[in-house]
Parts: sequence; C-alpha cells; structure tokens
Amino acid sequence: MEKDSTMAEQLLTHDVTWHIDYRIHLGETWSRFFHGLVAREIRATVCTSCDRTFVPPQSFCEHCFEPVDKWTTVSPKGTLHVATIIYRGFEGGPTPPYAVGGIQLDGADTLLMHHIGGIDLSDPDAARATLRRGLRVEAVWADERTGSIMDIRHFVRTDE
Repeated sequence: MEKDSTMAEQLLTHDVTWHIDYRIHLGETWSRFFHGLVAREIRATVCTSCDRTFVPPQSFCEHCFEPVDKWTTVSPKGTLHVATIIYRGFEGGPTPPYAVGGIQLDGADTLLMHHIGGIDLSDPDAARATLRRGLRVEAVWADERTGSIMDIRHFVRTDE
C-alpha cells in the first residue's frame, strides 16, 4: 500500500473531553503516608526481606514480592535523578511551564515523582542545565495540609 506523503507530514489534533469524578479508597498504606504529610513527615515502608525502603510506600516489595509492614520516616531532602519540563498543559493541571522530577529522598531506595519549583523556566537551556542529575533538593511544605501529595507544594534546590 502506497503512503500518502501529505498525510505523513500532517500533525493531527482531536478534541476529546473527559469529565471524570471519582473517589479512591486509599487503603492503609497510602492513608498512613498521607497522614504523615499532614504532620510534615515523609513516611516510608521498609522490606525486612531485602532491606529496601519505599517512598511512596508500598504494601508489597516489588523486588522480592514479600509483604511490607515496617515503617520509617525519611528526610525531606534528596537527590534529583531525572526531570522534565512540561510546556503543554492539560485541563485541571498546573499552568505550564512547570517541572517534574524523580527524587530519591535521603533514606529511600525509590524515586518520588513531584514538582520542582524555584527554577526559572523562561530559558529552556538554562532550566535543563539546572535540572541536572545529582541536584540536591528539599521539600517545601504547603501552609495548610489536607492529607494529599500536594501537602508537599514542591521541591527546591538546596545548597547543602
């Protein structure tokens, strides 16, 4: 079948509308995590079989598949491992541009995905250079916490 060269060059856009309201039962593990955020604590689970610490917490270890029921608190400081800058937003989301990163909090073995603030995103090259692997960051807490992931407003660069 021969390809139409004009179709190959066109970028298509479709209007799609999703209006979904739903309520999620968080369960014991996530509820305990979010209660910790209200208290400005980042709670993690620890696998006693393979000694991995999970943030966000998990009720089963993704490495050895054992139940995880030991808890600890980890530091609100960590290391950025990966980041991206979002330039095209979506309905109900933050106003672009904004940055999101995978952060390994001190004391954790996994990455927490969250917003990175305090970065000038108006110059994409400078922003990408700043959002480098190894950047030290720390949590900025929301003034009013309600038991959601946004109780951590975002993470910012720390000079430690």
